[in-house]
Amino acid sequence: MRRAFQRTQAQLPRFSSALRRSGVSRQLALQSDWLLDLKDIKQGSLPSATRAIHHSLRLTQNIAAAKAEANTDAPTNASEKSLITKFHELETQEIVHRNVVKTLTQDMGLSDMTEVQTKTINQALSGNDIIAQAKTGTGKTLAFLLPILQNILNVDPSLAQRSGGRRGPRTTADDIRALIISPTRELAEQIAAEAKKLVRNTGVIVQTAVGGTQKSAGLRNIQHQGCHILVGTPGRLKDIFSDPRAGVQAPDLSALVFDEADRLLDQGFWPEIQEIMRLLPTPAECDRQTMMFSATVPRGVVDLVRSTLKPGFDFVRCVRDDEEPTHARVPQKVVTFPGLEQQVPALVELCTRCIKEGPEKGRPFKAIVYCNSTAEATLVSDILRNLATPGAERNDAFGSLRAPHPWSRDVRLLEIHAKLSQAQRTQAAESFRHAQSGILLSSDVTARGMDFPNVTHVIQMGTPPSREQYIHRLGRTARAGKEGEGWLFLHNFEAREARSRLGGLPLQKDESLTCSTVNVENALKDPESPVAMVRAAMKKIPKATLHKSYLAMFGVYQWIRDKQALAYALQDLAIKGWGLTQTPSVPPGIAQRLGFSRVEGVRLGHDDLEPDSSFGGGSRGGSSYGRSGGFGDRRSSRSGFGDDRGPRSSRSYDGGNQHRQGRPGQQRGQYSHNAF
Repeated sequence: MRRAFQRTQAQLPRFSSALRRSGVSRQLALQSDWLLDLKDIKQGSLPSATRAIHHSLRLTQNIAAAKAEANTDAPTNASEKSLITKFHELETQEIVHRNVVKTLTQDMGLSDMTEVQTKTINQALSGNDIIAQAKTGTGKTLAFLLPILQNILNVDPSLAQRSGGRRGPRTTADDIRALIISPTRELAEQIAAEAKKLVRNTGVIVQTAVGGTQKSAGLRNIQHQGCHILVGTPGRLKDIFSDPRAGVQAPDLSALVFDEADRLLDQGFWPEIQEIMRLLPTPAECDRQTMMFSATVPRGVVDLVRSTLKPGFDFVRCVRDDEEPTHARVPQKVVTFPGLEQQVPALVELCTRCIKEGPEKGRPFKAIVYCNSTAEATLVSDILRNLATPGAERNDAFGSLRAPHPWSRDVRLLEIHAKLSQAQRTQAAESFRHAQSGILLSSDVTARGMDFPNVTHVIQMGTPPSREQYIHRLGRTARAGKEGEGWLFLHNFEAREARSRLGGLPLQKDESLTCSTVNVENALKDPESPVAMVRAAMKKIPKATLHKSYLAMFGVYQWIRDKQALAYALQDLAIKGWGLTQTPSVPPGIAQRLGFSRVEGVRLGHDDLEPDSSFGGGSRGGSSYGRSGGFGDRRSSRSGFGDDRGPRSSRSYDGGNQHRQGRPGQQRGQYSHNAF
């Protein structure tokens, strides 16, 4: 009975919304083929007979608008002046419910809208279909959440008040009103967290359906608590909507959002999206608003627009042609190393220097360190967590006490990669997002879409998978008009490939880090050197962690043609850098598959390792420093073979055609041309 009443009640607001959508779409500055395609779609006729009156109204209004544009530009200027730019105005003009505005202004502390919010919210609140071109970090999440919420409240005003008592849920699993599709579970969780804040003072229920978590747990929440707004990833959404036993349906769906539409297509989610669309009611069965947000609008996105948005949609463009991209204005520095064993000490040196400079510059050091495999991210995070101040060891009646960490406790140490559970990744992301100062060790799962405020540095360890990925990683800094800088750490044998992938970017060679030229064996004699501090921390690292990282390196660097040079470099890393007496063994099958079965320096076999044993004889754990920040209590299985590597370039590397006599990598500066 309730469902039938709600469906009947929904018809009048939706009919009114359809009439509102018949307003004139603004003239677009169309400067490329794909924009011309968008214009063609916008001007297309509405095929459904049920929209005949809608179509005739649009024709009449378009004629009137064309005459107005021919006479003067004043209407456009007046329209722009009438746009609401402050959140409190939404209540004073009775556009958004006061409970929602209270949440925005008081609970969330928001006052002024961003550009994308101003342009999108004003249009979306009237029910228009929208495609918005906007970068991450511009407030676009709220730009679609607010209209979604208010339009739900327009249809069912009773949801404007928080439910009280113990009467059970005010909705069911088959009452989904809005569906938001995101390319990654991190981004979906981020959107859901923002949505839950926004609906705090209403009766609207937000749920998630993302991969990497147990389907039963998420489904149980939807079934027991109900759901009005569902945020999810394509695979899991298809899974639950296609499962007849789940009971998850959206017969009254009023809003469909594609966030990061270009990524949804780039990552091959189009088949899942098509299946989800097939499982949802058609626009003819249930009139809905569709909103699409994308940083770029390539041809694939235009095709998605053609198949999902109604003709006459609004195009909101918040990326200016003359706007300088992040990778063109952010200082970017390259440091080359004769050995892989020098990179982590150099990272420690750089972080120590920037942490000390933070107060002087008025910006606390907050960095994301990108690694090319989950195993490397795990190893580097363990090393940083186990650093100790040289000469600060103490003793008490019960024995020796561990020396304090050399960095302030205000510096949060965190890691995010695919081998952590969803709960761990979400907790780490939230901790880093709210940290004043911190270091996040990450694979590429955070390179796109994730918004972390006030990131001052992006440090990339090794050649990035592609030029595009380098740019996306770098884009985590210098956001919202703030400054930032990028660093790239390369072994000498990576320089040619890096130049090929990153040519034309404003990279500058940096020689300010002493660890980039230091002799590791000599540096070990100074206990206060970063090299010695890293070696001391290595004694707390389990052998299994080292073994996995060592194996992952073969996969990360599989594009290198000179297998002998790579084998020697990894041998130096294991013995000189990690302090092992011999390199970890490589399973014969892996060695043969990667072309290392007959390469000197590669030890074939299977090491029998205790998972919690450290090569220094100590037990796992060491310092508890930073555990509250997300490093501690990891209980995930970790692949030893770089699951987070992005697509590698098809180019192969022959070591610069320099087939050296003896050990390679000793001639520093041989790739000194330009930044490399």
